Amino acid sequence: MESRFPAPNYREWPRSAPGNRWVRLPAIRQAPAAPAPFDPLPPGKLVGRLGMETDILVFDALEGFDPDAFAMALGLVRGGGRFLLLTPPLSRWPQVRDRELERLVPAEWPVTSPSGFLERFAAILDNWERETGTPHSPARTGETGLTEDQERSKELIRHVAQGHTRRPLVITADRGRGKSTILGISAAWLLQQRHCRILVTAPRREATDILFQQARKALPVAPATGDGVQYGNSFLTFMAPDALLREAPEADLLLVDEAAGIPLPLLEGLIRKYGRIVLTSTVHGYEGSGRGFLLRLGPLLDRIRPQWKGIRLEQPVRWAAGDPLEAFGFRTLLLDAEPAPLEGETPEAGDCVARPLSREELLADESLLKQLFGLLVSAHYRTTPRDLRYLLDAPNLSLHGLFQREKLLGAVLVAREGNLSRELASAVRTSQRRPKGYLLPQLLATRCQFPEALEMRCERVVRIAIHPRLQNRGLGSHLLRYLVNRARRDGEALLGTSFGATPPLVHFWKAAGFEALRLGQRREASSGAHAALMVLGLEPEATKLVEAAAQRFQKNFPLQLGEAFTGLDAELALALRPPQQEIRLDDSEAAALQAFAQGRLPYLDAMAALRSLTLQLGDGQDTAQRLLVMKVLQHRSLQELARLQELPGKAAVEARLRQAVLDLTQSPLRRP
Repeated sequence: MESRFPAPNYREWPRSAPGNRWVRLPAIRQAPAAPAPFDPLPPGKLVGRLGMETDILVFDALEGFDPDAFAMALGLVRGGGRFLLLTPPLSRWPQVRDRELERLVPAEWPVTSPSGFLERFAAILDNWERETGTPHSPARTGETGLTEDQERSKELIRHVAQGHTRRPLVITADRGRGKSTILGISAAWLLQQRHCRILVTAPRREATDILFQQARKALPVAPATGDGVQYGNSFLTFMAPDALLREAPEADLLLVDEAAGIPLPLLEGLIRKYGRIVLTSTVHGYEGSGRGFLLRLGPLLDRIRPQWKGIRLEQPVRWAAGDPLEAFGFRTLLLDAEPAPLEGETPEAGDCVARPLSREELLADESLLKQLFGLLVSAHYRTTPRDLRYLLDAPNLSLHGLFQREKLLGAVLVAREGNLSRELASAVRTSQRRPKGYLLPQLLATRCQFPEALEMRCERVVRIAIHPRLQNRGLGSHLLRYLVNRARRDGEALLGTSFGATPPLVHFWKAAGFEALRLGQRREASSGAHAALMVLGLEPEATKLVEAAAQRFQKNFPLQLGEAFTGLDAELALALRPPQQEIRLDDSEAAALQAFAQGRLPYLDAMAALRSLTLQLGDGQDTAQRLLVMKVLQHRSLQELARLQELPGKAAVEARLRQAVLDLTQSPLRRP
């Protein structure tokens, strides 16, 4: 079928003319007139094709619709190409069995029908009208074929590589604007100027394919060298982010492609290590929101690299401006959702009202849905299109909003968990089953060793978000108090949460009465942080369970700091401890600490007393407490402590340790 728009760089999808109906083409893969055979590809394999292009793409949604895969697929069709979407009849699509919907349904829960996500998607699809007129391709400059945005970016990259150090550049754009291309072209130019080593990193090696292709294309001769390109004595080499931070090789320039996919703590380490660094991020995309990412990266750069610069690429490269396929993706997947606009308002918690949000309300009010999704995007930069389907379709998920009049200022997503049948609970206890959708009770049963939690009624806070301009004003605490009161009134026994732990977040939950029960040993891929499990008991039996689990964690945690958590941020370790109590020491411990503080007793001979002191440190944030945790509980070397504390050597660290003990023991001590 012919597109209504003749522009060669404009993408469309074929559809039948009368009645604006979409057509299914069941034999398209065997079409004899096709210029090339169709290549069936499971949605999970799409990530390996990112950056590649195709003339025709058929997206088969007949048995299931994966929003993340759909978002990825939209970017694979080149300008002038065609995108074919295969669906059941739109009137019946929301009721048809959907494998992706079934993945959202916990064990022992019924599958909801119809799908709210598909109802909305089908309605947009049925009413979609193509814009009139012929779109214009972006203007190119000179003989390079680059857009004006790309030319400016190339010049800024040169300044980073050759100008003053410690002035990072952040390049942001929507997909198809040529971010990776300009990194590759700029790298090739730099390799030809002098002998240099440029390192490249990204969440996945495949994400840099376009960068390396463009670099090779721009170089006269560029043999491949394993994970990179060589030009004379200059090298362009890929390294994974964690390996880069761990090995810390020297480099003249570091290029970070799709930085939003790298956990922020890891990214901070790279920014501190490399004085010349360029970062790119997709603003709205399948892997999460670059906008939410920038809400976190911006303050970080302001603090540690205040002379950083940013540029946004607006002009499309791979298709024309005003592309209908791109517009359709933004509309259906809310890729550009924003929180409610604020016009100088600074509402207090007392001005706001918390209430439930129904899916019917969200489907009937597109503006409210966009506000909600915009809040979630701003709160967590790994929010993806799949999260939109989750909040509209997951049967065990309830939604609540914090409003000032008609504006949504905060939101919380809560999953109903627990209350397993006896048969399923027994299978979990004996490790025969690990049913999806029951994170909180399973952790309590299998990791905290309280199997009775499986049959208790409980809820888990999946996400809580406050408008980015109104944070740290008590609105989150106000929303959480509403949620606690509601859960208690509804007869829930436990209310819990699991999140990538940072000191501020731990303090937030502790202030609401939640107890830390566990810290995951592995860092989360999404946040780069360890997952903390924090729980609040809502009735007497559950409260006793939580108290017992908290006591067990506090006994184990100091020992874990010397095993699995030797590299854990000491401030976080202290945040997970109970509030500081009066320190109790016996006479021999007090004497040993005094002798150590005065320099009369070596560290090794004072270890028992130092451990007794450090184990009693509570939720504190001063440098003295952090230093003791790192040395006494995490067993870090004096050399490492000197580097972390920016001290000249071992002697300076020992002096700091003695002063830390002196400061802590000058406060009144209670002896048994």
